[in-house]
Amino acid sequence: MKLICPSCGATASMETWEQDPVIRAALVLIADLPAPVNKSVVSYLGLFRPASRALGWKRVKTLLTEINDITTKGYVHVHGKADKACSPAIYAKAMEQMTQMTSLKRPMKGHNYLCQVAWDLAEAWAREQEAGTRRAEAAHIPTRDSSEPMSVATIDPLAKLKENWDATK
Repeated sequence: MKLICPSCGATASMETWEQDPVIRAALVLIADLPAPVNKSVVSYLGLFRPASRALGWKRVKTLLTEINDITTKGYVHVHGKADKACSPAIYAKAMEQMTQMTSLKRPMKGHNYLCQVAWDLAEAWAREQEAGTRRAEAAHIPTRDSSEPMSVATIDPLAKLKENWDATK
């Protein structure tokens, strides 16, 4: 199987890439990333490519290791701000937003801006969740802690009525 680089047009067999231990490790790192992140990471890595040359595989491996560490923590840290809960899906969305930006100075040096974008998205998500909870409370819709098991009465509001009916027979 021959692979063609979309940037420079170079062609090489897949086996060629597989023979290099650094490239093989980078490909394993991509495969090990959380599902939504591994789909966005290749475009995101393009933000680190110098204009005059290709991005080296050792640098790719380092970046992927850093991305894995950042995106699997369960939260996002931005200096001077409180940590926010942050899923891999939010990180993937942040990567997608960044790759669409034309104003970013390239090549990027680190992941601080990714964390800032992810923090902003996590903050917006938390606000939306809070607003949804407030709307539910205002409408007198009972909310529950997702860690609590659901009772039959919660799933089937007629269950209590059925129990009473059965008890009267």
